[in-house]
Amino acid sequence: MTKRRLFAALRWLALAPAPLALAPVAAQAADLRQGSDVTIPAGTTIADDLYAGAGTVRVDGTIAGSLIAAGGTVDVTGTVQRDVLVTGGTVTISGPVTGSVRVAGGNVRLSGSVGEDVVAAGGTLDVAPGTTIGRDLVVTSGAATVAGQVGRDLTAGAGTLDLRGHVERNLKADVTNLHLESGASVVGNVDYGSDNSAQIDSGATVGGTVTHSPARFTHQPSAAQRAADTFLGWIRLLVGLFVLGLLVLLPFGAFGRRAADAIGREPLPSLGLGLAALVGVPVVALIVFVLGLLVGGWPLAVAALVLLTLAAAVGYVLAALFVGRAGFRLLGRPQTHPLLALLVGLVALTAVGLIPFLGGLIGLAATVLGLGALVLTLYRSWRGPAAPVPAGRPAPAASGIALPA
Repeated sequence: MTKRRLFAALRWLALAPAPLALAPVAAQAADLRQGSDVTIPAGTTIADDLYAGAGTVRVDGTIAGSLIAAGGTVDVTGTVQRDVLVTGGTVTISGPVTGSVRVAGGNVRLSGSVGEDVVAAGGTLDVAPGTTIGRDLVVTSGAATVAGQVGRDLTAGAGTLDLRGHVERNLKADVTNLHLESGASVVGNVDYGSDNSAQIDSGATVGGTVTHSPARFTHQPSAAQRAADTFLGWIRLLVGLFVLGLLVLLPFGAFGRRAADAIGREPLPSLGLGLAALVGVPVVALIVFVLGLLVGGWPLAVAALVLLTLAAAVGYVLAALFVGRAGFRLLGRPQTHPLLALLVGLVALTAVGLIPFLGGLIGLAATVLGLGALVLTLYRSWRGPAAPVPAGRPAPAASGIALPA
């Protein structure tokens, strides 16, 4: 697999979740499930794609389409007849997958059969003995062990890569340590970049040449490494924002929904207040800081900037919640759990954010709108309920972005 193809594969892994929110036509027939636990029991068949978001996702049955899942723990022992796209803290895939697997997690283990490619990113990756991969295996990991069978090329960026299985074509890696154990085999060439020489046991076989070059990523990152870094950064951002969303929505769910709805109901006031806060608070903080150096009180300026940063992050989360809720309303699912709507919105916004320039503008707009809606909702909560409109006086006209009921 060339660098261009590798970059395209990893970029696809990063962007592939976006259709969950951006392709309503394709998703209309899908099965969407959320909650603290999602389980597909053995003997159960899902006739189309399954979208699942939960603390624990377990699939023991059959998925006739693709599986798209996010959770703290994702365990797939059943059959998936198309592709698997999952992210989680711990991910285990032991059932047969007809298509490709794209997976990111803290700990990832594969022990079944995959008909096409596997693209995996994780703190640790274990491809267990007996695992078969029909085409390419692309890995970025702190520590990776490959004991299964790879039908074409193995391409890796890892701290430690331990090969115990079989690679039908070539092995190419940027690693700190490479170990080919006794019984490991590579039909083609081994090309690795590292500051350390590979450990190749006497029982390991390489059909082609073994080429050792200095660690490429310590000088100029390869396209694969840059793509992997981008993807891992995206995953960290997504997880961090989702955790922040949990901290906001679990104790203050009603407030969070009101603030998110304010973005669509009153976009112009939200935009104006967001811009005022984003520009005005740093200016005032700078003045307070300078005066504080003379008369005291400069920590107030620092505290104001910290609060603004936190509020801006919460604003982005609220914008993502608005996007997710709007998307599910368009799909005719207005009662979707807010946490699943938040996850879908975050995936959409952060994936779009990967687009150069345009992504930054969209992210800034989302932050400003969300920040303004947060300020507006906080003010109204502090002020209390609006006074009723006197009889005979027309109610003010509503304005904003109308959403389907």
